[in-house]
Amino acid sequence: MSEGPTARRRRLGQVLKQHREQAEMSIEAAAKAAGISGPHLSRIERARVGVRVPVVKLLLQTYRADPETIEEMVEIAGIKGDRGWWHDFPSINRPYQTLIGFEAVASTIRNYEPFIVPGLLQTEEYARALLQRGPARLSEETISERIAVRTQRQAILDRDNPPVLSFVLDEAVIRRPVGGPDVMRQQLQHILDVATRPNVDVAVIPFAVGAHPGSLGSFVIHSFAPGERDAIYIEGMAGDLYPERRVEWYIDVFNRLQSIALNDVDSAHFIRKATEEMKK
Repeated sequence: MSEGPTARRRRLGQVLKQHREQAEMSIEAAAKAAGISGPHLSRIERARVGVRVPVVKLLLQTYRADPETIEEMVEIAGIKGDRGWWHDFPSINRPYQTLIGFEAVASTIRNYEPFIVPGLLQTEEYARALLQRGPARLSEETISERIAVRTQRQAILDRDNPPVLSFVLDEAVIRRPVGGPDVMRQQLQHILDVATRPNVDVAVIPFAVGAHPGSLGSFVIHSFAPGERDAIYIEGMAGDLYPERRVEWYIDVFNRLQSIALNDVDSAHFIRKATEEMKK
């Protein structure tokens, strides 16, 4: 798999931020030297937007970076095309494109969900039922497009050298019969099938645990190559968020959730039993 536009933006942003901090320059001062705004430079460093070659070159020269780094970063910034497949879907907004781009290059994905099955584990029927009754009023055409995107996202499970995927699900995810008993039985069986893969771990937190650290809602942690900072993704009514602060806090919360969840064997038994109970 090619590095892709999201990975390139992350790499450029990290190098630019690292050299700016080594030069002991504020974002405002660096942006002024490059003829751009401070907020725009901040978005570049956070890999939210692309950056033109002249800006990269001017910034790195301002930071007194070595010629080899300047040449390498200018070359990366100059790469055209190679758009992610998700750009071909008009209903997919930029924040969601960022999520898919992160999934495409992540080495590890950790996902906690308190209410619904994670997108990477959803069947088509479950996804359709979820979208039809979700907060947004969507046309059937848009729903079908979003299902196609969700299915394509799941292709990372079958790629060479797939990411390590860890899911922690609250019992509510297992018990809520989205789409009715038949759709939910198929969905739970699909989770069990995917969980047999060596790179996938699914853990369930039973209701009996009571209050736990995941009470504030779902989140996803994307980890990349060694030395690259993790990326947090939060989906909510206010929109898709990518908080850059308190990353370690989210990692700690996920670890605590894993520690109170059932182990993989007991989780599989729990899901299997829930599947059988839906037949009654």
